Amino acid sequence: MFRILLGSLLVIVTMLLVPSVEKALFYLPLLFSLSVSLVNVDKIKINRPLGILLSLVQSYLVFMGLAVVLYFFDEWLYDISTKEITEYEGIIMLTFGGYLAAILLFYFTSFLFKVSSFKFSFLAISVCYVVVVATMLIFSKNEYLQFGVEKLPSFLISWCIFMSLAYSISLNREAFLLLIKRK
Repeated sequence: MFRILLGSLLVIVTMLLVPSVEKALFYLPLLFSLSVSLVNVDKIKINRPLGILLSLVQSYLVFMGLAVVLYFFDEWLYDISTKEITEYEGIIMLTFGGYLAAILLFYFTSFLFKVSSFKFSFLAISVCYVVVVATMLIFSKNEYLQFGVEKLPSFLISWCIFMSLAYSISLNREAFLLLIKRK
């Protein structure tokens, strides 16, 4: 159980130690990659240092790719829209992009790590992503967790926390199911 929670705890502690959110955004792919790969280093299929490095590279590529796709999608949405883009369109775009990033990153992660069940992993990622969206919507009354494109940093931080948890649950499926059966 500790191993499953450790990745998310590392993200939380690091975010609390970083002095500014703007600086932390650049390091989120690094933080996410290390929170998954270092905690689950024994699940890496290839040479461990190379696996950690490849995990880091793919994390940055997916995060940067998502930023580019969302930028062009935002421009395209603005071009086809007859009026200003509403907050709801921004929420939909951000929600879709975040989920796409989670699935795409897990797809690439599955080449580096031993994954025992893709159905279970997809379910874990989907449930944790619903928790990300629900967290952002529930706390939308608070300015620091308001959902929408203008509050992207808090969305990305919560994405890293819960996706790190989802990936750890996926990679440690047997231990998680054993824990659930005991309770």
